[in-house]
Amino acid sequence: MVKSYARGRRFEYHVVDKLAKHGIRSRRVALSGRQPSEDIPNADIVVEEKFLGKAKTTKAKKYVSFPEKEILELENKELNFLVFNFSRTNPFVVIRFEDFAELVKLWKERKG
Repeated sequence: MVKSYARGRRFEYHVVDKLAKHGIRSRRVALSGRQPSEDIPNADIVVEEKFLGKAKTTKAKKYVSFPEKEILELENKELNFLVFNFSRTNPFVVIRFEDFAELVKLWKERKG
């Protein structure tokens, strides 16, 4: 249990560091996987103090699974993203389809 908790914590810091390299402010939520509290957001990572996400990492090379609860939180807009990786890979981000479509529209407008 301690090893998986430490691995998860390292991955959360890794995501925060990668976002910082892109000029995006984010922070890891301390004790996010522990006892729920009104003082602690229901997220592992907070981006720009607005976007909430949960992080998962695994040593397995086949798949990462998110519990149904986290998929429903994403669908119900309680979370904005899920981020995951496999052993020694860059993070991948999962967002709602509507958010993806909005990002593509913004990209097209910006591109001109």
